[in-house]
Amino acid sequence: MGRPSRVLAIIFVLHFILSIASPSLSCVIPCESEINLRLYLHQIAAGSGTNQVAIVPSSQPAGFGTTAVNDWTVIDGPNPGTATIVARTKGMHVQADVGGPGWFNYFSMVFEDARRRGSSFEVMGMNRAQEGEMAIIGGTGEFAMARGTIKYRALANPPPGQSIKELNIHAFYVKPAGTIAGPTIQ
Repeated sequence: MGRPSRVLAIIFVLHFILSIASPSLSCVIPCESEINLRLYLHQIAAGSGTNQVAIVPSSQPAGFGTTAVNDWTVIDGPNPGTATIVARTKGMHVQADVGGPGWFNYFSMVFEDARRRGSSFEVMGMNRAQEGEMAIIGGTGEFAMARGTIKYRALANPPPGQSIKELNIHAFYVKPAGTIAGPTIQ
């Protein structure tokens, strides 16, 4: 009986010593990386370049039940005329608040830039006002097994029929095999 507990104690002490020598050895599961990004969501509800369409209209007060599909662009600056498209949010949003407005969003934020092409964040949450927060509930590619939040804030004076939201993305994810976990990416 004394032998198995002694072996476990030795394994624990060796693990502790090795983790001090190399912090990467302390990860029992694949180590997580962290990312912080500031991007901008560009929504065009009407006019040229529309990137959302209502597919289920509603006659209910406040449009309760209205459902729309979206392919919103995510850009690297607040001015759509000069910014570069970094990603697209492909998904749906539903007017889910009887008192309105309160849109429930669920979408894949699929990156198109050269560095993260094809990687995605899976996002869902309520959009009730000028600012709020949505959850990152998963990811693919570089952002495998992502979890985190996107805090958003609507910018003042967007063009008519449009909305521009500043997105502050904070997520943890597991680096795919064959890459080295590094410091926070800005």
